[in-house]
Amino acid sequence: MKKRKLKWLIPCAAALFTIGASMTSFAAQGWAEENGSWVYYDNNGDITTETWKKSGDNWFYLDSDGQLATSQVIESDDNYYYVNSVGAMVTDEWREVPSDSDEEDAADTNWYYFGSNGKAYKASSTGKTTFKSVKIANGETRSYAFDTEGKMLYGWLDDASTRITGDDAWKEGIYYCGASSDGARADGWKSIEVEDEPEKDDNFNGSYWFYFGSNGKKTTDTTKTINGKKYRFNEYGAAEYDWYEVTPASASTASSANQYYNLPEECWQAKGWFKAVPSEELDAEAYDDDTQYWFYANTDGNLVKSQIKSIDGIKYAFNEKGEMLHGLYKLTLTGSTIESYDEIETENELPAVDDTGLVYYFGNSPKEGAMATGKTTIELDGETYTFNFRKSGSNKGAGYNGITDDSIYIQGRLLKADKDEKYKVVEFNGKEYLISTSGKLAKSKTNVKDGDEKYYITNSDGTIKESGYDKLK
Repeated sequence: MKKRKLKWLIPCAAALFTIGASMTSFAAQGWAEENGSWVYYDNNGDITTETWKKSGDNWFYLDSDGQLATSQVIESDDNYYYVNSVGAMVTDEWREVPSDSDEEDAADTNWYYFGSNGKAYKASSTGKTTFKSVKIANGETRSYAFDTEGKMLYGWLDDASTRITGDDAWKEGIYYCGASSDGARADGWKSIEVEDEPEKDDNFNGSYWFYFGSNGKKTTDTTKTINGKKYRFNEYGAAEYDWYEVTPASASTASSANQYYNLPEECWQAKGWFKAVPSEELDAEAYDDDTQYWFYANTDGNLVKSQIKSIDGIKYAFNEKGEMLHGLYKLTLTGSTIESYDEIETENELPAVDDTGLVYYFGNSPKEGAMATGKTTIELDGETYTFNFRKSGSNKGAGYNGITDDSIYIQGRLLKADKDEKYKVVEFNGKEYLISTSGKLAKSKTNVKDGDEKYYITNSDGTIKESGYDKLK
């Protein structure tokens, strides 16, 4: 076998490493090229195997046959290294290596990171998942985990440097390290696709939001304020959205039994106004009909319920479910607390003058649901009526009930004659009054006629003094 001294190697364009002329041989010792491969003879003239040899600034590895190893991962003294296409050990760089795993979900390649000493970063000897900080191409420093053989881990990980796979990986995993081509540990917010089929959830889009702390662990089974907004995370770490039913044991008051977290794109606990379909527990009928209501949540996330509340200078009413009332209602109140409410949709549903309830109107001006004051027109069952609601006082917003401003109101509704009636006789508090088409009391009138040609004489308070079909003296 012909032996000749090694004078140079063709440099690798990627690594720019060469063995070059720095490799020399002295007598039988040193580098030599044999049968197209490089070998190294020790001072006894024997071929060196399974060891590192330095030439110039670079280290080179001789395999079990004594040949120079190239483009492969080297296991040596329980550490892992990589030699490039000319056999030089690489340092401070990533390397992608074809995978030899036959696992069904294994990636086609594995990534390694080799440090300044050439050793691949790998899992801690404690068996715990640990992370190494590595600066990437854009200058950012990211955290990565590796297994005991130096392979970069990806996807969901447990706390023992092991990948968690399968449909429930998102439930069981503690850390998340992206796709096989990424591997960077998730920190802060991360939207992750999951395999899940939540019951009765039309808003599920195939992914959940997770929040990972500064140690990389996902946040689970708790509420957490992040950047001034409050979030709730379930036992698997997914950020809750839609309605959350607070258990009675943890509910400070009856009104805190329901809280709302915005839809998946946001997830934070709702404060202030929001519009949503109630949960089935809150309002089964509205839930089944997919009916939306306006709700208002206080700063603690609890719904405003069973009360009239002033918000930004406007009063609104909410039922015991927290749904904003909209329309004409008869309310019974204790202070601002609503004890009962009944919606009025026809004239026949209007309460009598001596009813204990009071009538309020929550219309569209200046905003939807705003409590009306003063005069307003309201349509009931296709008919238009004039109402007048108190502008001040303890019963602000309640309909006038009696004689006010030379007109008679029954629970806010103005009594008036139809256009073809001209005048109308109204009995109120045991007296008969004559009212005009404008609803005004016909005071001190003599021989005014109604639509039936009947004559009337009235007193100064609008009560009827005389009437008849002949002209009165």
